[in-house]
Amino acid sequence: MTSPDHILTAVNRFDALFRESDIGNYYLSIQTGDTGFSFCVLDGTTQKYIGIGDLKLPATKGPGSREIRLSFEAFLSRVLVSVPYLQKPFKSCRIIWEGNKSTLVPNTLFEESAKERFLSFNQPVDPHEIVLQDSLRDHQAVNVFAVPEQANRLLLKHFPAGQVRHHVSVLLQSLFLNYRNQITRPKIFIHFREPWFDLIVLEPHKLVYANMFEFKQAEDMVYYLLFAIEQLGMHADRSEAVLLGRISRNTPVYNLIARYIRKMEFAQRNPAWQYSFVFNEIPPHTYYPLINLNQCGL
Repeated sequence: MTSPDHILTAVNRFDALFRESDIGNYYLSIQTGDTGFSFCVLDGTTQKYIGIGDLKLPATKGPGSREIRLSFEAFLSRVLVSVPYLQKPFKSCRIIWEGNKSTLVPNTLFEESAKERFLSFNQPVDPHEIVLQDSLRDHQAVNVFAVPEQANRLLLKHFPAGQVRHHVSVLLQSLFLNYRNQITRPKIFIHFREPWFDLIVLEPHKLVYANMFEFKQAEDMVYYLLFAIEQLGMHADRSEAVLLGRISRNTPVYNLIARYIRKMEFAQRNPAWQYSFVFNEIPPHTYYPLINLNQCGL
């Protein structure tokens, strides 16, 4: 049995050129949530990504098969013990919260004083959560989202130069910037972060749809996907899809999607930067929000 105190190092790839003494020239990007903490480092001098790390918090079973997890505070403390240089003064620090409570509000309707009310229309806001907002200039909208208040406080305490943004905000901004000149018809983007996936549909110069779904089986995921496509008046067999995140070929989810959407591709890395050879070991479509955070202007 795995102890809940234990942190799994899923990825640890750093170029030999990485130097803690040069951290003042590096841009730090962080993506975290209830069970994971990933980060990457961009060298501001060479405009090259030179490292990426991914730490996971496994659950263990308690009485009655109940999952036991560390609190976010305890998890973050262990992360910082494992990677102590994260708290050094980087040139900049940006933070993504990977969460499942968010809603988009058009600029014409948004009122900051009412952001809690906007979010509560679709999802309950718990007393221990704080409601934040991201302005999405390319979509003329505001993403209103919830973060556990303790997590937000701890992140700003340990990374005082950072601001907490939502992963959907980063997806929407970066996908628009990276694909706007390639979209001539509606294009579907599916971002996997099991047990959830984010579904985004873009038309030329326009956001059509954005939502997130929880799933347990491949059949559940494809049901939600096909239902959304039908509601949008699209046809699955004539649609184009781009896959991102924790998805790979020859998996049940991939094979089932391919039965309905015949034209699929994996997202590629942003050509705006260079990438150390250590990234050759990591599929380009994974860690998409994390690696594109520096681009999207949030």
